[in-house]
Amino acid sequence: MRIDYYIYYRIDAAHDTALRAALAAMQASLRAATGVAGRVRRRLDDPLTWMEVYEGVTDQRAFELELGSHVLRHGLLGCLPPDAVRHMERFRAA
Repeated sequence: MRIDYYIYYRIDAAHDTALRAALAAMQASLRAATGVAGRVRRRLDDPLTWMEVYEGVTDQRAFELELGSHVLRHGLLGCLPPDAVRHMERFRAA
């Protein structure tokens, strides 16, 4: 089974540059570890809402462990507002 991940959250505009750098580094190392490339999107009507997209994950457990580890390793959470929550949604083909 292939799983697609959609992770969305609100950002603090003051940390936009730091977040972009942290995300780029995190996604590069995550891709090296899992082979899954990530993309970043901004909500069209609310540019402070960002989404990470990871498609075609075949090992859910391993991917989620790696994702959590890489988010922490690259300081991603430190670039978000204190009250921000990363919402994770998982989808598979119907």
